[in-house]
Amino acid sequence: MNILGNILKEDPSSALTNVFLVFFIFILIIVSLAFYYDYKKNKTNEKKISILERAIKDLIEEFRSFELLLSDQKKILQEYKYTLEKLEQETSRLADSSKEDSTITTAIKMAGEGRTLQEISEFTGMATEEIEPIIKFHGK
Repeated sequence: MNILGNILKEDPSSALTNVFLVFFIFILIIVSLAFYYDYKKNKTNEKKISILERAIKDLIEEFRSFELLLSDQKKILQEYKYTLEKLEQETSRLADSSKEDSTITTAIKMAGEGRTLQEISEFTGMATEEIEPIIKFHGK
């Protein structure tokens, strides 16, 4: 405190000016250092942002390739589904025709054994109009 008092006693206005000048230079240096560190930090952040942007673009490309791959897989699955539906229809048609064939075969076999029209109709569930020609050609 004695030093500040001695400086102010000799020339108070120039001493006060010098104190303000030193304070101003000190503040100017601190602000300059703050701007410099902020500038360096921004540069580092810009590099990180650029790396992240590239990574995001790469991810987008990967998602697009997966989307195309899944689209192709969907088409293949639809083709398989169509094929399976056609096979199911064909199997059902063959089963129906096989059932009819086995019914007719049974009716022929029964007619060959000498069974009556009524017996064959009850056993096979066929109409009498269908059984009459079978008996005519295959009956005893």
